[in-house]
Amino acid sequence: MRSRRSCYVGIPGNIGTEILKHDQGKVGKVIDEIWANFITECCIQNGIDHFFVAPGSRCTPLTLAIARHADAHVIRHYDERGLAFAALGFGKATGRPGVFVCTSGTAVANAYPAVIEAAMEKTPLLLYTADRPPELLGVGANQTIQQQNIFGEYPELFRHMPVPEDQQTEDDPHGLQYLLTELTTGLEAAGKGPVHFNWMFREPFSIDHDDHIKHSAADASQLDIAPGDESKNETCIELTGNTVIALGRCNPEEAEEAQQLAQKLQAPLLADITSGLTQSSFELPTEFSLPAPDTILHLGGRIVSKSWHPWTSSLRDSNTQYFHITPQDLVVNPEHLDLRRFVSPLSDLTDKISGPSTTAEFSCKWQKAANNRDEILKHHLDQATRFSEPAIAYFLSKNCPKSNGLFIGNSMVIRDMDWFSARTSNDPRSVMANRGASGIDGLIATAAGYCAGLRQPTTVLLGDLSALHDLNSLSLAAKSDWPMIILVVNNRGGHIFDLLPVRESAHFEEYFATPHTYQFNSAAEMFGIDYRCIETMDDLSKNYAEALSSNQSVMLELVTHRQQNLEVRQKIREEISKCSVQL
Repeated sequence: MRSRRSCYVGIPGNIGTEILKHDQGKVGKVIDEIWANFITECCIQNGIDHFFVAPGSRCTPLTLAIARHADAHVIRHYDERGLAFAALGFGKATGRPGVFVCTSGTAVANAYPAVIEAAMEKTPLLLYTADRPPELLGVGANQTIQQQNIFGEYPELFRHMPVPEDQQTEDDPHGLQYLLTELTTGLEAAGKGPVHFNWMFREPFSIDHDDHIKHSAADASQLDIAPGDESKNETCIELTGNTVIALGRCNPEEAEEAQQLAQKLQAPLLADITSGLTQSSFELPTEFSLPAPDTILHLGGRIVSKSWHPWTSSLRDSNTQYFHITPQDLVVNPEHLDLRRFVSPLSDLTDKISGPSTTAEFSCKWQKAANNRDEILKHHLDQATRFSEPAIAYFLSKNCPKSNGLFIGNSMVIRDMDWFSARTSNDPRSVMANRGASGIDGLIATAAGYCAGLRQPTTVLLGDLSALHDLNSLSLAAKSDWPMIILVVNNRGGHIFDLLPVRESAHFEEYFATPHTYQFNSAAEMFGIDYRCIETMDDLSKNYAEALSSNQSVMLELVTHRQQNLEVRQKIREEISKCSVQL
């Protein structure tokens, strides 16, 4: 299985020297073209070869440099908001930054939601935004806004770059020494989160008459790119007593490491849906009366479960130790617990972490609770005839091939997948979601970028409001090189609010449930995507199997009913509650 976290290297000095020699010697080329070629080449020589380009005039030098380069992989889209999310999804899949390129003005502002998500999840992302030169700022020039630090504190690094010709000196006639220094810093920082370069260009732009010919990287073929050196991590944790391992978002290789550690310690392993595993649920300690652990070891990223953090907070006075190991330098401590956090790869965990095995009595109680819960889910959902959202989640957890990617939207669908997934094999799969800020914006676009980076067919599960919010990104799905099966759960509104106290308000229906009568067949038709309307479990089983074998993108609209969904969830919870008393 392809790793989501492949690495790229920083710019070695000899690369800069060779490119400088190559471009400094070019005669007759306008400096904006030299800069744009240099910028593009530096990216590609460092394994950053996917560019997400929106149409626009001010970014002409960058766009043409990318278009001419034989080794550039380009995804084009007319909506900057969706395009930025697609670049985000690519970074989530590969661990390498996608490069978002756009023109000046509000085009830049449209990338803000994706920047926030990238910052919250420490996802690699490069933003190359074009800007007007200084003399056009603050004078009412068209399509000109203040783009300096437009994304606030979210980027790892921001650089407001000078107009290329303003950086020329006698010693550095094209300003490329300066440019190399800035790019070196920026490309290194982009591995840790979003990095924003704001490029100012003056008109007229250089437009090569040979711009229909793709230029190759032959001039750079002699450059020796040495692999980056990984510093040895000194993480060393000594656990005490009975341990529970909480596995958050991670990739398949990291999930395997967590499994090996759990086996070594004989400890219960609770797996978040975004870990790619379907082990014991994070709901167990709130659904069953279980003994408290002496140590909680949180591995990886965020945890979807809404009940997990309050439960850990309830252990505040029980002397439970709490450790968090995070490769992305994430702070995940909403309950302000006294925890020790280690920024470290989730590799060689059995060497980094030591301690006594968890007692058989402790593990057996947690395992029995997990088994009882699984039997209840199986009884209600395995051969379900009622078409409900819990049944859809259970079905998808069993039938989405492990060789495919799985992208899950926010709101109700990800909670259903986390609550109602069947425990299948111990083989982890590639699962992704936008849980940094947990928004419903840009999810189709993110899934398209994720699919492009994963280079595998991808199943996408979304709610109806999420799909409506990002309809124009169906254009990206239609052009995807890898099939995308988009499942839209249409329950006619935002029914996650049915689970909240506000449901009793007189204003609930109009302001929270937001009912609608929209269907998605016309949207799918407009973008040339095959479409099926699904209203029964038999229909879902048949059409999903056909979609998997069709090798083309398809939309399945899953029409569910609000009251029926509520009843199924309630019945399952009631039976679990009765089982807990008997445990």
